[in-house]
Amino acid sequence: MIRDTLLIIDDSELDLAILNEIFKNLFRVECILDARQGRAFLNRNRDRVCAILLDICLERQDVGFTVLRQLQGDSATIALPVILITTDAHEAYVHTGVELGAVDFLVKPVNPHTVQERVCNVVRSAWPPNSTILDRKPDPQPSSPSEQQMTNLIQLDLGAEGAQTVCREWSRKLESFCQLRPGLDMPEHRQLGAITALLAKGYARQFPDKGLTQEDAALIGAAAVFCDIGLLGVPDLAIEEGEEQDGPDAQLYYQHTKLGHDLFLRQGPQIPLLRYAAEIALWHHKNADGSGYPKEEDGTAIPISAQLTRTALRIQHYLRYYRGCTDNVERMLRTLKSEAGVTIAPELYQVAEQESRGIQSILQST
Repeated sequence: MIRDTLLIIDDSELDLAILNEIFKNLFRVECILDARQGRAFLNRNRDRVCAILLDICLERQDVGFTVLRQLQGDSATIALPVILITTDAHEAYVHTGVELGAVDFLVKPVNPHTVQERVCNVVRSAWPPNSTILDRKPDPQPSSPSEQQMTNLIQLDLGAEGAQTVCREWSRKLESFCQLRPGLDMPEHRQLGAITALLAKGYARQFPDKGLTQEDAALIGAAAVFCDIGLLGVPDLAIEEGEEQDGPDAQLYYQHTKLGHDLFLRQGPQIPLLRYAAEIALWHHKNADGSGYPKEEDGTAIPISAQLTRTALRIQHYLRYYRGCTDNVERMLRTLKSEAGVTIAPELYQVAEQESRGIQSILQST
């Protein structure tokens, strides 16, 4: 029997979706949310499994180590290579994992091409030639953006070296994931970040009493780039219908707001950039009049970071609609004005009007 199955055990639906996208063209991927179901699957299919990706912190505890002990203590599963997944490969985790028999560690967020190569190497090392599905498929071809593209992803002075590092890292991840899924267009998202940053800086100048600093504004613009990263956890068919859909897949589509929020909040709520990214991911489809998502909240609860991003999204939408018109910015502003107090707050329309020249400059440079 050919070993064709990669078993992934992780209690994050978004992380499972990401890993499934990375490996679905290489293996038969089986995604399971908890340890008990994972063991049950192995009892039925262990002869088909070529490797296991196992999250250490299942159910917010170190349950992954318990599962690893069980696998290594069972003669039927001891030969299966186990790769641990963690958000923090600190020394104690690495030491414990190696002691218990793990063959590698993956640190979230993963780079798609790097993780493909590492997992494929583990599978080839663990099993004889011609016994796994990898012997019947060509190697994945690495494709990474150029250094200049990486530099251009975020052209903002964030004021803090740590924030710059985090932003570059997540930009690289999103750039890679854009190659794997529809609905994530990196040039569009970079433009969205630039427009959001412009609005945020204008808002800070026009409303100094609101407490938004220029550094906050730059971070909000950087975070806006990632507003739709939760789409990685949504089926392709739901994504294709887009924001305007009202059919049975609408609720499924809008799950991406919660998925993105949870991803960033788990990565580092203490980091301002990721905190803004979590806010924006959750609220960027919420309108000023209380309509939109999340449904259970009214318009007064929307963080300013998400209000700015929502305004930038509407600007982008109308600029696309009026593409080809010589007065596209003026037409956009006239249409946007009709949404003031409904989709966007009136003061944000005021900011957009004041920053119209900057919007035109962004259009010319993107």
